[in-house]
Amino acid sequence: MATSGVVYKVTARPNCSLPLSGKVKLVAWLATPPLIISIAFCVAGAWMVFPFAGLELLAVAYAFYIIHCHAGDYESITIDGDHLAVEHCDFRHVSQTEFHRYWVHVVLRMAPGGEHHLWLRSHGKEVEIGRYMNNEQRLALARQLQKRTGAGYQR
Repeated sequence: MATSGVVYKVTARPNCSLPLSGKVKLVAWLATPPLIISIAFCVAGAWMVFPFAGLELLAVAYAFYIIHCHAGDYESITIDGDHLAVEHCDFRHVSQTEFHRYWVHVVLRMAPGGEHHLWLRSHGKEVEIGRYMNNEQRLALARQLQKRTGAGYQR
């Protein structure tokens, strides 16, 4: 018997506290000293320093661009009635996996480094969740999902 309304919803996002304007200012601040030094070497006759400094600054700017592109990533778990939906957003790619709530197995696996990995599994479909969480948060989420699903909890 399905109920109306969202019964349970969890959304996890990466910690991206620096806005775009802050990222631009930081890249400019990081670029200033190498640019000044490379111009000084160029004036002194060592002109080959300038292109390599430019490559270095381009690499730093590209790294901040990648960080900015993934600032909106998230994972969402929604339990609504008899359905459990897991939604992953990774840059521009959004994927959604749906399960029957009472047939989902909550699987917790420990990696060799001591980090836990949390999986939801049912009828041959398996999806990992908790990418933006630490071990304690994954364990708490596993307990919460185990209470709200019917099939149980496995280690």
